[in-house]
Amino acid sequence: MKRKVFGTLIIMVALFANATRMADVKTSDNFLDLPAVKKDKYKSVVKLYPNPTWDGRVNISANNKEPLHFYVFDVSGTLMHQITLKGKNKYKIANLKKGIYMYDVFSNDESIEHGKIIVK
Repeated sequence: MKRKVFGTLIIMVALFANATRMADVKTSDNFLDLPAVKKDKYKSVVKLYPNPTWDGRVNISANNKEPLHFYVFDVSGTLMHQITLKGKNKYKIANLKKGIYMYDVFSNDESIEHGKIIVK
């Protein structure tokens, strides 16, 4: 019993020491050359649901004042759908085949959001 407790204690000390060292590492130092993404201003502008989807249909809604351009691409980069989101309108994309799609949202020729749409 004493060996198990002692072994557990050693493992916990080692994990704590490793976590302390990892806290000192600044991950942002690796990305100094990349431009800053201005996503904070547009946080949660576009909502997609359901994602993942099983029937190939995705609902898209936005809460914005200026028009947003919403693009859906397949994995080979082919443009599948293009929608201009205005105000609080809701839109539907249908007939997506099983697979993974990428979406990108633009405002004033600037990408403000991107992500994946998964069709199972």
